[in-house]
Amino acid sequence: MAPPRPILLCLFSLGLVTMPAAADSPSFPRVHRTFMPDSGPSAFAVELKAGLSLCYDPLRGGVNRIWTGGVDLSPTLRAKINEPAAIEGEVFYEETLHQPLRLGDPSRAAEARFRGYRYEGDAVVFDLTLHGHPVTESLRPLEDGTGVAREFAFPSAGGAAFLRVEEQTAAEIVVEGGEEVEPGLWRFPEGARALVILKKSPTTEPR
Repeated sequence: MAPPRPILLCLFSLGLVTMPAAADSPSFPRVHRTFMPDSGPSAFAVELKAGLSLCYDPLRGGVNRIWTGGVDLSPTLRAKINEPAAIEGEVFYEETLHQPLRLGDPSRAAEARFRGYRYEGDAVVFDLTLHGHPVTESLRPLEDGTGVAREFAFPSAGGAAFLRVEEQTAAEIVVEGGEEVEPGLWRFPEGARALVILKKSPTTEPR
């Protein structure tokens, strides 16, 4: 048996040896490219802040879901055939339309290509092209944490941009920077910047 270490014990008793402080909480936003429910391969789970997350699916074309909570990645690591990550929390926004963002002709799905993402302060910025023209979409949390602001920067060529917005039962939607040309279809001029607020309805019932 090893002999006792009296010097070390003495240092602890005198308070000269201290335990390291707890690590700071992980910073936000955080992006995970992973398997998500009802999404294409390699979708993104985005935790914008503690208690506010979303799924971004470049294949379908945008934000799939927003929920008040986090994401559990452990199901994607359990077996050779991985399961989607688990949504932890209450979903209040869901989008199912294929390629709701279009350029030039709203009746024709755009040739969309995903180019990558980056962090800018409290936002995650996704870069893509529509028919070869660059588009950026910045996602950031609302100050009160009740929803997400989607900020679009549209190209100065290729024609007007169009965004079809699905009606929601648990979220309020506000669109700025364009005009509604028919119910749920918004038009934005070339080179425009647009803001789409997706906010949890205060009357939302837990799902």
